[in-house]
Amino acid sequence: MPVTTLRELFEHELKDVYYAEQKLVEALQQLAGESTKPEIRRAFEDHRKETQNQIKRLEQVFSLLGQQPETEVCAGIEGLLKEKQSFSREKPSEEILQVFNLGAAQKTERYEITAYENLIELGRKLQLREAVQLFNETLTEEKAALQKLQALAKDLDVTPLLGTLGTSQSASAG
Repeated sequence: MPVTTLRELFEHELKDVYYAEQKLVEALQQLAGESTKPEIRRAFEDHRKETQNQIKRLEQVFSLLGQQPETEVCAGIEGLLKEKQSFSREKPSEEILQVFNLGAAQKTERYEITAYENLIELGRKLQLREAVQLFNETLTEEKAALQKLQALAKDLDVTPLLGTLGTSQSASAG
């Protein structure tokens, strides 16, 4: 069925992000399990708990609309998950996987941030004030999660991973 109204688009996007958040609960558990650094593991575990609460907020929005929660496959999240699976099949070292996972999680947070910003804008146009308030709570959490991931990535010591390429670039730069 074609989407022809803002309300239909809003509902489509709501189902899309509901699907994405459910998939991300699973992915965050995997990322935490693959984390060798306690602070990174904790960040993924904490955000997993936040994501479970975000799912509850989305269910509240469905309720506000008088609907049962329903998913629609989110191609964007599916693509990010496939990228992770593909990289994992290459059997990277634990250290490289740690760096990759932090980057993959940041990509996902940016995707989610944009999704919620769009839902907020649609919600405003449709005058769905309570939904907008719930989305704003989640948006704040997603932005904080991104900042935390960025800080963890910045603080991660990658010196042992530079290999000869890193030392030759340092020598030629100096």
